[in-house]
Amino acid sequence: MRSSPLIFAAEALAAPEGAVFVDTRPREDWAKATIPGATCLNVYDYFIAHSDERGIAAMVAGARAAFRQLGLDRAPLVVFFEEQTGMRSPRGLWFHELCGFDGGRILDGGLAAWRATGGGTAAGAGATGRIGDGDPAQAGAFRSELVAATAELLEPGAPELHVLDARRPAEWDGSYVHACCARAGRIPGADLLFYEDLLQDGRYRSPDEIRRIAAAAGFGPGQRIVTYCHRGARAATTLYGLRSAGFDNVAIHPGSWHEWAGEPDLPAVEGTGAFVHR
Repeated sequence: MRSSPLIFAAEALAAPEGAVFVDTRPREDWAKATIPGATCLNVYDYFIAHSDERGIAAMVAGARAAFRQLGLDRAPLVVFFEEQTGMRSPRGLWFHELCGFDGGRILDGGLAAWRATGGGTAAGAGATGRIGDGDPAQAGAFRSELVAATAELLEPGAPELHVLDARRPAEWDGSYVHACCARAGRIPGADLLFYEDLLQDGRYRSPDEIRRIAAAAGFGPGQRIVTYCHRGARAATTLYGLRSAGFDNVAIHPGSWHEWAGEPDLPAVEGTGAFVHR
């Protein structure tokens, strides 16, 4: 079982020398008030072009370059945070782990928990960065088990594979679609596990609660789980919620519905008919 992806505010306040804090909120929020010394990294706005070998390599190369630019590839502890635990800080940790770096954590409860525990703030200053595509040839080795290409989701169904849609119910059943998506619906066979169901009051639910939710949805720690959403952010929240509860074989389909919907040859379904957790 992997170590917890989370760090709590009291632990973060006592972080060892050399720890780096990464604010994943919009740059203007970081500039107003952040954890003293925190850098700012935009992990949210990135969309992968194609979830194939070349596209994934370009994504990894770009993420690696962004981390190196900010010195996040050498720090013994890298703490990603936002206002409260949501869809940004988990995505930051996913990019960090995907590149093969160790020592990353999500500040559970975010900046709000930091303040509530007595942590001070300061105006953000210094270098900032953003995730973008890089040269695929510069990707280097990465943790391929954390990412699922489109081809994996098109393979004949296997009992150990469970596909989870982390979007809201209206996106899952096709009654709502983002304007930037070419069509509504979901990946065939995907069950809904809304990412916010794994959170409570701006923090992750307890491991026991998350295991109960997973059991009610009909899947367990022994399965290969691939989660997706609109762009890969809510999917990251789901991945680390499950990781905190002992699910170690969870990957993200990085293109998620935004990419899938734009490929007319890929199958899609709408309506209800599979498990929906509420």
